[in-house]
Amino acid sequence: MEKSRLTSRERLERQAEASSASRGRNKHRIDNLIVIGTSAGGYRALMEIFKDLSVDMPAAIVIVLHTPTRSVSTFKQTLGRYCRLPIKEVVDQERLQQGFIFVPPPGKSAEFTNGMIRVKHDIPNMRVSTINHMFKSAAWHYAERVIGVVLTGLWKDGTEGLKAIHEAGGLTMVQDPRDAEYRDMPAYAMEQLPVTFCLKLDEIGPGLELLARRSAEFETGLAVAARTLRHRVALLMRMSVQSQRNPGTQAFLEKQLASLRGDLQAIDDLLAKAVPGTSSRK
Repeated sequence: MEKSRLTSRERLERQAEASSASRGRNKHRIDNLIVIGTSAGGYRALMEIFKDLSVDMPAAIVIVLHTPTRSVSTFKQTLGRYCRLPIKEVVDQERLQQGFIFVPPPGKSAEFTNGMIRVKHDIPNMRVSTINHMFKSAAWHYAERVIGVVLTGLWKDGTEGLKAIHEAGGLTMVQDPRDAEYRDMPAYAMEQLPVTFCLKLDEIGPGLELLARRSAEFETGLAVAARTLRHRVALLMRMSVQSQRNPGTQAFLEKQLASLRGDLQAIDDLLAKAVPGTSSRK
């Protein structure tokens, strides 16, 4: 049998496309659209966020970067070392697909229509409005299915876009300014908006993974690795407290905490039967 000449990245993209096609008539439906805006310090932040995202992430992810110093190809190659999701460079337009990351050229924005993402080339004051423009378009077309994220960066871009997402019923997330390499963008958003979630950089990836599955069953119990369980519980609790402005999301998070408690009790009971004397619950 002839050996495949596809690279591992190409094989991953083929598998993701096949998975999308297998959804039949709903293959182009996007359960969630995650839009991320960042500027200075963004490359390192994105690598941290994407390193643990699962290959079956039920969302399309779009990144808008201010930084024009690297090509998308270079960025794709660099991020690809840390990320299991396939990355698509958007030269003109692409059809959105779940489980993919889409990146317009650095310094450019994007807009959405009919399940497509298109590069927007003619925005006035482009350097300080590309994130806002993309966020507003996402809010208009995807409403409550949007999760908007502002990371490290200079200036104030992203705040108006997050406001549009919030008003459309979507969720907003900002990197904790105290944790950001450059605090201008996240700090301004926190000052001006009722942001849904303010998380540290190492919490944003798990947070997005969790929120993208809010319309499905949360995978708990033995499926959660022991090394990440404590971190996940702490994150769930923090997000539940911070989600008071969004009752629907808060109810979802509280349900997951209750489910997790039940799973832990079941595991504890099983251990007690297998190894008498190990139960810590009375």
